[in-house]
Amino acid sequence: MADELERLFRILVRRVRDVRPENLSRPFEVAEILRTFVPYRAHRADVGVETAEDYEVLVLRLLSGERGLVFADDAMQEDLRRELDSGNPDLRALHAYGTARVTLAQHAMRQVLESSPPGHATAAPAAPTAPAPDEPEAPPPRANEPPLSGVVARGALERAPGAAEVSAALDALQRQLPPTLAELDAVLAASGDAKPRPSFQARGHNIPDPTAEATVRTPRPGCRFCGQMLPEGRAVTFCPHCGQNLKVRRCPGCSAEVDPSWKFCVTCGRASTTTP
Repeated sequence: MADELERLFRILVRRVRDVRPENLSRPFEVAEILRTFVPYRAHRADVGVETAEDYEVLVLRLLSGERGLVFADDAMQEDLRRELDSGNPDLRALHAYGTARVTLAQHAMRQVLESSPPGHATAAPAAPTAPAPDEPEAPPPRANEPPLSGVVARGALERAPGAAEVSAALDALQRQLPPTLAELDAVLAASGDAKPRPSFQARGHNIPDPTAEATVRTPRPGCRFCGQMLPEGRAVTFCPHCGQNLKVRRCPGCSAEVDPSWKFCVTCGRASTTTP
């Protein structure tokens, strides 16, 4: 049975899908969880919490990265984990990170969406199919009558109404068809430019050995905001999935950009406790 944290995440994913589906793969602010997606008064019974304090502690657990359900700034998640480990977390930290941006973990989000498809989706009515035109039935063959040969059939076709046009179209189509392999071999042999085809044994050295051990390459770490894999073999400044700048260091208090040499944020004055 799902616990409170899992129920909170399921409700969050479904509300994002219904209210703002573009945020299923894009980051959004922490304040939107409390104000728009899963407000306490509207969803406390569904989540299974009795007080607002219990609800805010549950949101702190979600934002701290517990079970890997959301991705956010490393400094913010480390600060929230320290508050939770203290045994008496300061709930003001939740509102201090109101402008910080988080992203839903894609694997966990897909599991929720696959287990709860949208109820308003209905199957499209099938398009009416037009009745097939009645085709003339071929006359049954007479008893003891051999089938017409190609020459006789062509003569019968030429005697039919409009047979000249049909015969000319068949001849033109025959001229447009590619030559057979036998005709191609004859042409190449006559021109003297035919080259011998390499045998299967000659091409065998180009076939990869399935028993050979492949070189193991260590994959590049994923984006610290959305968790998606980053392109290999090139310098990456912005995440191609969520668009976040991976080179920028942000304040854990107000998410403002912080210079790597600063010890305090120039916007809110919060101390910087982690390295970029």
